[in-house]
Parts: sequence; structure tokens; C-alpha cells
Amino acid sequence: MSYEASSGRSKGGIKGIIIAAVLVLLGLLAWFTITAEKESEADKKYTFECNAERVEFLNTLGYIVEPDPESEDIIIPAEFNETYEKYNDLQKQQGFDLAPYKDKEATKYTYRVLNYPDHAENTYINLIFDDHRLIAADITCNDAESGFTAALIAETMQTGLNISAPNEEK
Repeated sequence: MSYEASSGRSKGGIKGIIIAAVLVLLGLLAWFTITAEKESEADKKYTFECNAERVEFLNTLGYIVEPDPESEDIIIPAEFNETYEKYNDLQKQQGFDLAPYKDKEATKYTYRVLNYPDHAENTYINLIFDDHRLIAADITCNDAESGFTAALIAETMQTGLNISAPNEEK
């Protein structure tokens, strides 16, 4: 009788361990699913299927652009020189990072900005994509006297708190 009772407790203990293990696995699965959904939502935030979506995005930032951009295939350098390091620092301010794309092909779309204060003729927005995902963005003025390259997406845009108008000269 004591053998049966002890054997029953073993089976109950094993069942409890198995149930606990299953619950832990289900908890981990739920956590991974929620994390993956958050990451995929973040990826979708700056994913655009077509030019019309890119133009609409720029409009939400307050920019009016010529709707037909110049486009070119580029290679992100395998090694960043000083200029590219500075450019990547600018991208990091916006939540992007070109380092994972080193030595990979990307597509750059350049839009002429029509409503930038005091620089409407020489101001361009560059959007760099890996497939349909935005991986870098800047606004550049090619004016010899007061040219600049600046972040396109304000910090408040990254968190979705505010939609800003075009930045003043930097």
C-alpha cells in the first residue's frame, strides 16, 4: 500500500512539473509573439509600397515635393569613411542605422522640395530604402552660401507625438 501511495505521488509530481513546464513555454511563446508584433509594427511604420505612399508621408511632415523623384540604386559602403560616419550619426538621431546595410544595395529616391522657406529651388529630400523599408532620410540644401544636410524626421515624429513643419535652417 505504501508502494502505491508513493508511486501515485511521483506521478502527481511529474504531472505538476509537466504542467508547470507547459505554462512556462506558453508564457514564453506569448512574450515572443507580442515582441514580434511590436517589431513588425515598427518595421511597418516606415514601409512604403509605392511612390504615392512616400509622397503622402512627406506631406504629413509638412513638405510639398515634386511627385516624381529621381531614383538610383546605390551600394552602402562596406567601410564608412568620416563623411559616412557623420551621415550615419544623423540617421541614428532619427532611429535609423546604416551599419547593418554595409556593402548592400539600396535605392535612393530624391524629391525636390517646393515649400522650404528661403530655399525652395535648392532643397531636396533623400529617402534610402532597402526594398520597401526606409533605412535613411535627410533633407539637403545645395545652396553654396547656406547649404546644409539635416535630419528629416524630428524626434517627436519618431514617437508619434507630433507632426512638425519643415525645419528652419541649421
